[in-house]
Amino acid sequence: LMFPGFFVHGLASFLVAHLCFIALFKQDVTWFPSKATLALCLAYGAAMYAYLLPTLGAPLKIPVAFYVFCIALMVAQAVGRAAVLRTAASGWVAVGSLLFMASDTLLAINKFVSPIALSPLWILSTYFAAQILIARNMAIRQA
Repeated sequence: LMFPGFFVHGLASFLVAHLCFIALFKQDVTWFPSKATLALCLAYGAAMYAYLLPTLGAPLKIPVAFYVFCIALMVAQAVGRAAVLRTAASGWVAVGSLLFMASDTLLAINKFVSPIALSPLWILSTYFAAQILIARNMAIRQA
């Protein structure tokens, strides 16, 4: 997503990854077990999309809308799962999903709205922390 000329390709690959995360976070719980969390995540996604919309070119409006919707669902599933399971591992996965959303938020603001000082540092540190938390804690088997 950060490399010039590859934004749409990166968006598509991360969209697929988020769909896989949603399926992964379905383990041991129902789909979107916390309706309040789902509503909150979708509201955040809608607000973020509304904020970005005036700066998006026509070719990006629909792909970005799908991406924002998908990451909101991913976070809702992870946080809802943590609320149901109440384990340290599921809690850290939820934190990881929120960091992933933070990384994408920073990336979008930096790319479409206004440059952020030291943006690669903030974007990549939240992204890598998210990946580590998700991978490490999804690998822990729940008893």
